[in-house]
Amino acid sequence: MSKITTTIVLIIILIAAAWYYLAPESLKFWKEQTAATINSLPNNTVDETLPDRINAKHQYKNGTHIVVGEVTLPTPCYTLSTSLRIAESYPEQVSLDFTTQTSGEICAQVLTSERFKIDFQASLGAQIKATWNGKPVVLNLIEASPNENLEDF
Repeated sequence: MSKITTTIVLIIILIAAAWYYLAPESLKFWKEQTAATINSLPNNTVDETLPDRINAKHQYKNGTHIVVGEVTLPTPCYTLSTSLRIAESYPEQVSLDFTTQTSGEICAQVLTSERFKIDFQASLGAQIKATWNGKPVVLNLIEASPNENLEDF
């Protein structure tokens, strides 16, 4: 009985030590990547398009997260691109990065809706955040019903 207790205590100590050394690294990665994204934006990236929040539907199926939604851009001359970063921690820390650019041409001041769809593999408990042109933005995820098909968004 003494050997079992000793083994359990050693396992708990090893898990605690691993968490102590790995968790700060994942948080450090998260902060460094956000700062690097802000500093590496192209010159024609615009910040005045920063929305108050991004509303999106979210669904988790077979190990894959699907996030779909629609954002408003100030004119049709703006383009939206999306990318994602996944910090290898548990649960994973996922950053959905939205970037807008303008062609620099004269364009009618007409609000334009742009749809997006991002899918990625991560655990069910992954923490999902968003940035807009490198700046943090509120991401309002609305869970889709199990019968809803976000693949055809």
